[in-house]
Amino acid sequence: MKDEWWNGGPTEIRPGLERIDALLDRLGRPERGVPVVHVAGTNGKGSTAAMIATGLEAQGFRVGLFTSPDLGEINERVMINRQPLPEEVWDRLGQTVEEAGWGLPDTPTFFEAVTALGFLAFREAQVDVAVVEVGLGGRLDSTNIVPPPRLAVITPVAYDHMDRLGSTIEAIAWEKAGILKAPAPLVLARQPYPAAEAVILNRARELGIRWARPEGQTEHDGEVARYRSPAGLVVEVPLAGRYQADNLATAWTALEVLHAGGHCPDLEAARAALQRFQWPGRFQVVERQPLVVFDGAHNPHGIAAVVETLQQLPWRRHRWQLVFAALSDKPGLAMWERLAAQVAGGVITEVPSVRRTPVSEWAGRLPATFAVEPDPVQALALALERVERGLGDAILVTGSLALLAHLNRADALRALLSRR
Repeated sequence: MKDEWWNGGPTEIRPGLERIDALLDRLGRPERGVPVVHVAGTNGKGSTAAMIATGLEAQGFRVGLFTSPDLGEINERVMINRQPLPEEVWDRLGQTVEEAGWGLPDTPTFFEAVTALGFLAFREAQVDVAVVEVGLGGRLDSTNIVPPPRLAVITPVAYDHMDRLGSTIEAIAWEKAGILKAPAPLVLARQPYPAAEAVILNRARELGIRWARPEGQTEHDGEVARYRSPAGLVVEVPLAGRYQADNLATAWTALEVLHAGGHCPDLEAARAALQRFQWPGRFQVVERQPLVVFDGAHNPHGIAAVVETLQQLPWRRHRWQLVFAALSDKPGLAMWERLAAQVAGGVITEVPSVRRTPVSEWAGRLPATFAVEPDPVQALALALERVERGLGDAILVTGSLALLAHLNRADALRALLSRR
């Protein structure tokens, strides 16, 4: 499938709306014909967006879903009714985008090309609504080219991408609040930092925007997340991560706001659909014998959520081996230290990217229970050699979504287990 435009790679980041504006203008402004639910935040925005899309699809709507990054196949970034765009459609629309972008004074980035492709796909499929996840930040993210959406959603805001979004939680929250556009209402997730909430709500007040946030109770039994609304309705998703209960609370509040606006008429249908909801790469059990879990946590707030899950039953019964890698713009050592107290040992590896943290940087910092192996597939193989079946041993692969994508793309786990 097409995964390169104008010789630009997926690691290039140049915030700004000028390039995407020029590109979409050449494509006939496809972003203007589709009602959008716009989802920003630091963590949980992909899961939250997918839950909202699932609830809307249960209404009989044709629903577009735009998320990033993918977990192995690039067409996973653009879905229609939770199905990745067919490869032939992806390639055809990708060629259309490339032809439109040639000759622009400022060459669009990879992410801007994919954003344009997504809007083209949604227009062609005549979706009733598109749920669009922000890539990075909000204010200057290419998805923010959309007109005032039907609803804006902001998930928990925490420290990440500080080189681009600012060094304080207030600055980061300001960038996330950049997706707010009157008269679209806001759903704001419960925030780990009161200062972030204050910034976002102040901006909403300045714009005269109505806002809501989850007011019910969340719980998690280790394998199922639940949210009890203020009206007493219990909503469930069969997801293992403890943090998914908060994502569910945010998504359900969004569906309730859409319901109040006449855009989600059957909440019971939405609730039933969420009971069957799945979302890969988020404390996802990818193998049972031995137990192997993939989680895309890639910043300190996400790692803290994984640790909270590991401390719950049934996960705390296991003796964990960790396969860990982080990108160079993340505090990898601090993230590993947070996990190290929860695991018996593991393997440090590298994300296959120019932004990788080389394993050489871990020299002298690891206890004897940890090994280093730069190749992620071989790192997973080494972890598999360390586990003892039947003794509660398990493997956790985390630190970067790019790490999971590489292992999925290589079908590494299946290949390794077939040789055992």
